[in-house]
Order: sequence, then structure tokens, then C-alpha cells
Amino acid sequence: MKRFISFMMIVLVLAVGIAIGFALAKWGAPSSGGNAGSSASGVTSVQTTPVRMGKIAQSITVYGAVTANPALEKSISVAFESRVVKVFVVNGQRVLPNQPLLQIQASPAERLKLAEAKNHLKIATMQLRLAKAELNLQLATQADLIAARDARITASLLLASLQRLGIGKRVTLRAPGEAVVVNMPAVPGKLEPPGTVLINLLPLNKMRVALRVPPTNLTQLRLGQIVKLTVSARGHELHEPGKISLITGRIDPLSGLVNVYVTPSKPGGLVIGQYASGKLHIASSTGLIVPHAAVLPVGGQEDMYTVKGSRAVLHHVKIGLSNHREVEVSAPGLHVGEPVVIVGNAELTEGMAVKQRNQP
Repeated sequence: MKRFISFMMIVLVLAVGIAIGFALAKWGAPSSGGNAGSSASGVTSVQTTPVRMGKIAQSITVYGAVTANPALEKSISVAFESRVVKVFVVNGQRVLPNQPLLQIQASPAERLKLAEAKNHLKIATMQLRLAKAELNLQLATQADLIAARDARITASLLLASLQRLGIGKRVTLRAPGEAVVVNMPAVPGKLEPPGTVLINLLPLNKMRVALRVPPTNLTQLRLGQIVKLTVSARGHELHEPGKISLITGRIDPLSGLVNVYVTPSKPGGLVIGQYASGKLHIASSTGLIVPHAAVLPVGGQEDMYTVKGSRAVLHHVKIGLSNHREVEVSAPGLHVGEPVVIVGNAELTEGMAVKQRNQP
């Protein structure tokens, strides 16, 4: 029993000794190492880039679709009452020059006019012959002959005009050129009055893009302004420039936006209804330019740090125009070429020691 107690006492003494030695090793280290670590932690490593003077453009991206230009549509109609016999095309179809579109036939009333005109010409011809014979027999005067000739000429002109219109036979209306069928109100079997539009065509090179723009940006746009268009196509996108050709003055009650029409530089490959987007430049300015990352929103204001003599210098800046990469800034004492902090600025305070590394 005494041996066991002695053994336990020796173990306890050894344990206490080990603990004291560990504590001395941990807290009794030379102070010079600790001072060096504290000095290193007091310097913040940052990445900088120089403030530059340049021009910045602000733009917006808006969306819309490819549409027809009503002012450039070609309408096909007939000048006489007719019935639609056949329709050879459908809405949205592309047609080639001289391709058949519709087949029509004059109504019974119009064909009756043609028959009457033919009959009047026969009668006028017979009356002219009779007037010549009577003049030879001195039973008619020269004035009678002139009147008969005038009546025959009038009857002949009336018949010719009806025949040129196509009354009396089926007429096939054909495409005047390569185009797209925009609208076709014609219905087979329907009797149409004179002047009724039977089909609307749009030449393939007359497409345009309707973009919907916020009303607040209308004053920043102008006719002829260049627009970067992107049109969704099958499996890819078409990129081409265009020009603003029309700025409407009506707000769509559903979207709250205004239609702005853009004429593409190469509209031949577009299809009505394709989705499109356009990048519009709404403003530009020349000033001090920095990356977006350099500006920090702090308490309702915009802060930015530059480096001077290995120290951070705080600037309360005013923001001007911006785009997706850069922003225009202004502040007292801010100059071109100063290194502005773009990485590590969230950790800085005024006058903090920094170690800068330039932007790669």
C-alpha cells in the first residue's frame, strides 16, 4: 500500500513538471518574434490601378421583335367586284417574283357589264355603217356621221377597259417581287367589292425591329442613331447594326413602354416575329474613369481609396455615368494617374498602411 502511494506521488510530481514546462515554452518565448508578427499584420496588401481620363458611354439594353413596316407594304386589290376562286399562299409565306398568289373571277354583275359593252359596240358599229350609207344617199348629214363615229369609239373604249381589267375570265394575281405574305384577308368563295385589299406583301429587305423603350429614355434618343441589334435565330444569334427610323409617341398601356423602330443594315435574313434586343447609347461624358470595384457604397455615400506614400487616402466621390465595367467619378484632390485601390479596399480606413501591387 505504501509503495502504491509513493508511486502515485511520483507520477503527480512529473505531471506538474511537464505542465509547467509547456507553459513556459508557450508564453515565455522571446518578444522579438511577437513584435515582428504584429508589424506584418499592420500592413494591408491591396491591388491598384491608375485613375484615367477618358470618355465613357452609358447604354441600356431593350427588347422587342422583328416586325413588318406598314409604310412599305404592298397591297394587291382589284378594281371590280370579284369572287376569290383559289388561294395559293398562306400568311407568313415567302414568295418569289411572279409566283401565283390568288385566282379571282368577276362577279355575275361585272360579267353582265362586259356583255352589255360588247352589245353596245356591235350596235354602234351597225349605226356607223348605216350613217355612212345614208350619207351616200344624202339621207344623213356629215354631223350624223360624226355622231355615229363618236358613239362607236366610246363603246370600243368601254369594252377594252373592261377586258384589260380581266372581266370575263379567271385572273391569277402574282407576286411583283420576292416578298413575305404579311396579311391575307381573302377567303375562297367570298364575293369582294371593288377596291378590297386581297393580300398584303412586304419585300424581304424591308423588315424592321420594334424595340420597347422606357419613356424616361426617349429624350436621349434621336432618329438615325446607331443601335447594336441581336436577333435570335435557329440555334444561334444574328448580330448587326441598325438605325432608329421611328420613335413613336404613345405608351403601351400594358407594358408602360414606348415602341422605337430600328431598321437593320441587312434585313434580308430576318423573319417576322423573331425575338430581338438592342443596345442603345443614351449618354456619354469625358472625365476621371475607374473600375466599378474601386467604389464602395458606405452610409449613403460613395467612398474610394487611393494610395499615397504607402498610406490609404479616403475620397468621398460623386458618381457620373457608368457602364458594365467602369464608372465616372469626381472628388477634390483626385488626379489622373493616381493608384486607386480595387482589391482590398473594403478593409481600409483613412491613413492605414498599405502595400500595393499593380493590376496584372
